[in-house]
Amino acid sequence: MRPPRILRFGLFDACYPRNRTTATALALAGAELRDLHIPALADVRDRLQPSRDVSALARLGIQLLRGELRLALATPRPLAWADAVLFGYPGQWDAALWASLVRLAGRWVIFDPLVTLTETFVEDRQLVAPGSWQARWLRLLDQRALRAADLILTDTPQQAAYWAALAGVPLERFVVLPVGVDESLFHSHGHHAVEARDEARDRLSVLFYGTYSPLHGAETIVDALHRLERAGEPVSLVMIGSGQLELAVRGRAAALGLHAVKFVPWVPEVELVRWIAWADVVLGIFGATAKAARVVPNKVYQAMAMGAAIVTRDSPAIRWLAGQEEIARLVPPADPDALAQALRELQRPERRAMLAAVARARYEAVASDRARASCVRRFLEDLSLARSRRRRKANR
Repeated sequence: MRPPRILRFGLFDACYPRNRTTATALALAGAELRDLHIPALADVRDRLQPSRDVSALARLGIQLLRGELRLALATPRPLAWADAVLFGYPGQWDAALWASLVRLAGRWVIFDPLVTLTETFVEDRQLVAPGSWQARWLRLLDQRALRAADLILTDTPQQAAYWAALAGVPLERFVVLPVGVDESLFHSHGHHAVEARDEARDRLSVLFYGTYSPLHGAETIVDALHRLERAGEPVSLVMIGSGQLELAVRGRAAALGLHAVKFVPWVPEVELVRWIAWADVVLGIFGATAKAARVVPNKVYQAMAMGAAIVTRDSPAIRWLAGQEEIARLVPPADPDALAQALRELQRPERRAMLAAVARARYEAVASDRARASCVRRFLEDLSLARSRRRRKANR
C-alpha cells in the first residue's frame, strides 16, 4: 500500500517553525508531502499594519486575491494527486475559500492554524476592538475555516477546547500535536558549546527573545531585573526581538536606569541557537492574557530541546506539557517579584542543571520529532483506509 499523500496548499508561511515541524512529523509518520505554495505574504514586513490602517488592509486584500488566483490556475493536477490537503499557518482564508472544493474532490481537509485571528488581533494584541466590524469579520473567518476542516491540528488541549467553543466544532475533530523544534538546529549538544559573551561570568546570563506582544510580558522581565539590580544581585539580561511593545519595553528599561540589559534586534534561528547556548537561563512568557494560558511558545520547546534551564509563567498549557515533571521554574503571570525570586534561586548551578535535564528528557518523550510522529500516525492510518474505501467505490 502506498503512503498517504498530503498536499500542503495555500499562501502559508513556508519558513514559519510550526509549518516546518508539522511537515517533519507527517513525513516521519509515513506521509508523502508535496507543496502547492504561493508566497503572497513573503514581502509583507509588518503583518500587524492592516489592523491599524485601512489602506494597508486593502493592499493586503489585493495581494491575497492575486495569490488565490494563482492557486486556482495551478490546483487541478496537485489536487488529483493528493489524499488530503493541509492548510498551514496562516491559513484561515485558504481553508475558508478552498475547503469545499477539496471535499468535493473527495479529499480530506486538514487545518493547522496554530492561532486564531480572533485571539491574536482582538484578545491578545488588542489591535482590533471587540464588537467592531473587523472583530466580527475575523471571528467569522476563524469559524468558517475551523468548521470546514475534517481534522484540526492544535498544539495544546487548551487551544483545542478554545477553538471548539469558538467555532462550535466537536473535540473529536482535533489532534494535539506539540509545536516541537527544528532538530537539525536545536539539540542538546549545542547547549553551553560556545564561549560566554559576557566578560563578567559571575553574572547569571539570562535570555529573552520574542515579538514583544502582550503574550510575552516583556515588561515583567524588565521590572524583575530592576528589583535584582536594586538589591545588588548580579544578572546579565539579553532581550532579542522586535514588535508591538518593543518601544514601551525599551522606554521602561531606560526610565528604570537599568545597566545589565542589552537589546538586540531580531536574529536568524541559527543565531538563536548560539544565544541559547550562551544563556544560563532562558525566559518563556509572562503575559496575563487568556491566550498566554493556553499556549506553549516556540522558545520553550527550543530551550527544552537544547537542555536549558527555563523560567516561564504557570499555566494549564505548560502543566499539560510537563506532565508530572518539573521542566521549568514556574511563576505567576505578570509578577516581577516572583520572577526575580526565581532568578535568585537559579543562581545555583545545580538547580539549573536539574531543571535542564528534566526539560530535555521531557522534550524527548513528548515533543521530539519521533514523539510527534506518533501523534499523527493514527489519523494517517485512517486516511489510508478512507482512500481504500474511495478506490473500491470508484471501481464498482
